[in-house]
Amino acid sequence: MTGGRRPSRGHLELRHLRYFVAVAEELHYGRAAERLRIAQPGLSQQIRALEDICGAPLFDRSRRAVSLTLAGELFLAEARKTLVQAEAALLAARRAGRGEIGRITIGYVASAAYTGMLTSVVGSFRRAHPEVELQITEMEMQRQLEAMAEDRLDIAFIRPPVTLPLGVASFPLLQEEIILALPETHPLAGSETVDLAALTRETFIIPRHGAGVSFHRHTMRACQQAGFTPQFGPQGQDFVTIASMVAVGLGVALVPQSLRCIQLPGIAYSRFSTPDIKAELALAYRRGEPSPTVRNFTRHARSFRLGET
Repeated sequence: MTGGRRPSRGHLELRHLRYFVAVAEELHYGRAAERLRIAQPGLSQQIRALEDICGAPLFDRSRRAVSLTLAGELFLAEARKTLVQAEAALLAARRAGRGEIGRITIGYVASAAYTGMLTSVVGSFRRAHPEVELQITEMEMQRQLEAMAEDRLDIAFIRPPVTLPLGVASFPLLQEEIILALPETHPLAGSETVDLAALTRETFIIPRHGAGVSFHRHTMRACQQAGFTPQFGPQGQDFVTIASMVAVGLGVALVPQSLRCIQLPGIAYSRFSTPDIKAELALAYRRGEPSPTVRNFTRHARSFRLGET
């Protein structure tokens, strides 16, 4: 080769770039060494090693003053970009490690929105972590749990009791009163409190749950405490659907009291005579969650536990 050095087999490192930029900006080895807090002979050695790697002189040493060669000027521009990008990469990694950036997939049963808990938890987390991407989808409870088991969902807002997949845990966010939904034309509509024993011949509408799950269990338990086994009829995907079925006279239903915020025509709500039964809204999460971002969300949600803020 002519007009330059043979490329070295050494590896380019970020420290080489930092050293080079310092000398290029100071145009003085002594000041650059002081700025970098290293010995001047060591700095000179590192610059020569960098030139060996580049295969070209970066500084003109033919005169007393230090100056950049053309190769040095071109290298300086790219070195600065590389150092900025490297710093950005480190910052992104550190922020991801602290859970400040990332993505969370969240599922929720529709009734979680009626309570206000979904918007409170997710909204406050969003304000505290504006750079976290949140993907929120309304899903039936069983589909949420299946998605969590398959690592397609990070967080689920659910209505216990329900069997959780292996490795998934939950904690309660709130408990609310369960009320009775009746057609507006029902003889007991308008009563402040209804004795469930008066509904032994009614058809009870429940969500699409298995036996012993969520409102299937609540309805069974409440009716059994009133002295009868309920007759189950059609099932609804969510409580708005169930309320619509009640309104058209397909049956009656036990629903969370937060459903009152949905003003559907043709339906009346009453308390019933087993007030000790409560509906729970809970947050399901994976034990040993690897994502710091998801762990941050779970910790944040715990501050709302049972209505605490």
